[in-house]
Order: sequence, then C-alpha cells, then structure tokens
Amino acid sequence: MALPVLIADDSAMSRKLIMRAFPDDWDVTVHQAADGDEALAQLNQCHARVMFLDLTMPGTDGFSVLSA
Repeated sequence: MALPVLIADDSAMSRKLIMRAFPDDWDVTVHQAADGDEALAQLNQCHARVMFLDLTMPGTDGFSVLSA
C-alpha cells in the first residue's frame, strides 16, 4: 500500500524539487498544497503519514498548520 505524503509549500518549484528527490522505487502517493489552509484540507482528505511543510507560507503559515 502506498504511503500518503503531503508536500505543503507556496513555491511550486520547491514542491517539484522535493518530489524529484524521492527514489523511484518508493511506493508513495504525493499530495500537494500551496498554503496552510490547503494543507489542512489535504490532511483531512488524504490522511498523510509524512508531511514536508514550509513554515513561512503567506496566510496560514506552517507553524499554524503544526499547531492545528
């Protein structure tokens, strides 16, 4: 079963770089979020087990996502 991973970063380039760093043989399903509100919504939907989180996003920042 694929491991659900969430990448939350306001930079699309950063999200792509993180995804490209995953080894090809990793069985993961990657979900993306461009801000903290979207990250919280994705967490409720995909139940990510691993999250890469940018702490300094505009609006709801990563610190707020962590505390939620």
